[in-house]
Amino acid sequence: MEEFKVRIKNISKVYDNGDGIQKIDLNIRSGEILTLLGPSGCGKSTILRCLGGFQPIDSGEIWIDDNNVTDLPAEKRPTSMVFQGYNLWSHMTVYENLAFGLKLRKFSKSEIKQKITDMLALLKLSDTEKKYPSQLSGGQQQRIAIGRSLLLEPAVLLLDEPYSALDAKIRQQMREELKRIQAETKVTVVFVTHDQEEAMSLSDRIVVMEKGKIAQIGTPSEIYDNPINRYTASFIGEMNFLPLETEQLQAFRPEDVSLSETTGEHSGVVSDIMNAGHYSVVYLLHKEQPIKLYLSKEQAKQYQKQQVLYFTINKFKVY
Repeated sequence: MEEFKVRIKNISKVYDNGDGIQKIDLNIRSGEILTLLGPSGCGKSTILRCLGGFQPIDSGEIWIDDNNVTDLPAEKRPTSMVFQGYNLWSHMTVYENLAFGLKLRKFSKSEIKQKITDMLALLKLSDTEKKYPSQLSGGQQQRIAIGRSLLLEPAVLLLDEPYSALDAKIRQQMREELKRIQAETKVTVVFVTHDQEEAMSLSDRIVVMEKGKIAQIGTPSEIYDNPINRYTASFIGEMNFLPLETEQLQAFRPEDVSLSETTGEHSGVVSDIMNAGHYSVVYLLHKEQPIKLYLSKEQAKQYQKQQVLYFTINKFKVY
């Protein structure tokens, strides 16, 4: 039988404005990074807050390690939450910030020192224990906030858009750091983001949320290669949609197309060619429908604006 760390059974939480979540069923495996992904107001943070005990639910049950925690307050649950703002105490050193929760749990001074030394080594921040948060970069502060949560040895680590305040390059580094730390500690992580690239690069599985319901659950490659509905198809990665005569839509990724100057299933006029770093994006206008294609920079150099090109779709889905 598969080992689930968390079982969310038919939970609902609806706010006065109608937002929230409805009848959510979700099993989270032990030691996985599960990401809740979706636009603002889709319910992803509500699930996280209900899981952590920060939000009472209207109905349903939450089980962690085969214990029903539905009615337990946040401080009695085996979870620890890291928010967008790092919530470090500015008047305390890194060491004091990390020691705070351990003191409350009555660990001895020598135990606290050992645990913090080990944690700072894991975080690769061993030289920061005497520093104050204001002396650290945003990425370092976030790592300390995650370390403080991990010191409490939670069954589940809850991360609510923890990197949203960081710039793109630091975010990328922080994702790699989190994967490394999670691999070493084996902690079960539930991560909330609206950033699909973050979800794709970080997760073992992704839960795509739509208006308080789950649209699809799967591995990043399952969700990218096999979106089960138009919503998921349009939310994850870039997708072109061509109307068919049957009132359905033919959906295809920008990389799943062959281009030719002489022959193909469809034709279009090049409206723009953009350099996107290590590849190029070619925009075609096909029957007034914009189509986006990814090519190597070498391929894209062959073409120019206003040129008529033919394209053949190699892989598609119909919705």
